[in-house]
Amino acid sequence: MSSISTIENRTALVFGASGITGWALLREALKYPTTTAFQRVIGLTNRPLDKSTSFLPEDSRLTLAHGIDLTKSIDDVVAKLADIEGIKDVTDVYFAAYVQPAGASDFEGFDILKEVNVRILETAIQAVERVSPKLRFWTLQTGGKSYGFVHVPQLGFPKVPAKETDPRIPQPYEDQVFYYAQYDALQKLSAGKSWRFAEIRPDLVIGFVPGGGNAMNYVQALGIFLSFYAYREKNSSGTKKPLPYPGPLAVYNSHYTEVGQTTLARAHIFASSLKEAPNGEVYNVGDSPVTKGNNWAEKWASICDMFGLEGIAPEETPSLSVAAYMSQHRDEWASFETKHDLIPGIIGKTSWEFMDVLTSMPIFDRQYDLTKFAATGFEKSSDVLKNYTEALDLMRAAKMIP
Repeated sequence: MSSISTIENRTALVFGASGITGWALLREALKYPTTTAFQRVIGLTNRPLDKSTSFLPEDSRLTLAHGIDLTKSIDDVVAKLADIEGIKDVTDVYFAAYVQPAGASDFEGFDILKEVNVRILETAIQAVERVSPKLRFWTLQTGGKSYGFVHVPQLGFPKVPAKETDPRIPQPYEDQVFYYAQYDALQKLSAGKSWRFAEIRPDLVIGFVPGGGNAMNYVQALGIFLSFYAYREKNSSGTKKPLPYPGPLAVYNSHYTEVGQTTLARAHIFASSLKEAPNGEVYNVGDSPVTKGNNWAEKWASICDMFGLEGIAPEETPSLSVAAYMSQHRDEWASFETKHDLIPGIIGKTSWEFMDVLTSMPIFDRQYDLTKFAATGFEKSSDVLKNYTEALDLMRAAKMIP
């Protein structure tokens, strides 16, 4: 497979810079694969990202621009982009933007979800082409929906380990996966052009988002829940309070692929640096073992131990729902935040239902085959617990958990 090439005068443009991947891309592009790989890094957001509280390094090459609403017309987006210093020099675009329309999800309203997310990608591409004549590469981040993980009730358990060469899921479910339509849009819009693209396909992402505004960041929910539970259930004897995994035993033992946000960001950059790779390549990415994956049984006790708790296996029928527990003690949220000088309202910004879904629904193995990207020379972390430690340490520094 191709090795990475040395490309001069590169400028990175990151869509979705306030998200779990986009934020990490800003940080990593300033230092990976070298501290001089990019002459400028531009992060785009819709809502403002305060540089002083962003936990990003002080670097004159970094530019943050907000008010980039991809649901607007192409002309509107072009006008916004054109005012950004360095936009004409953009060579590499990393697309990690996502829109969650009200009332739409992977289970209902998916036509709206698909329409909006395909449209924002097409708008971004056509706008960048008009303002960035040096464009040479584009990456698109997708995920496990490409392997039918949300359609298990209709299609049965997926074949594992999941490979990039696996066919798309059958109709009518294929039309419900907007990742496919986004990929097709990129193929169409890149045809005959001087730029190429690659699809970066993670499953579960471990990471930190400054400000706590990303409700779908499950590590945020996990860290806050474990902190709150340890605070409420503190054992006066000094022994560790047992905490059963908050989901079925089948989920506890099921294997899947996790990736730290640093590895994921570097995967985008690495893919954009590969020489001679065909247009439209797809790469599974992860920090888990190459074909085996991880499961909660391997790490629940270690993660709970970080909070002074004793993580134990669940019963066949789970006895604990995180969403129900947090809702039951809603009147204690504010005092917990005040006592520990946390971001006011941080608990209310967190999706407990999302965490319940992740810890209770996937009762099947869904691990990735990571051999394809490894063959290109990409080096992953291979230490999932380290990813959790890094994310939780950043949450503590940001006053999201004690």
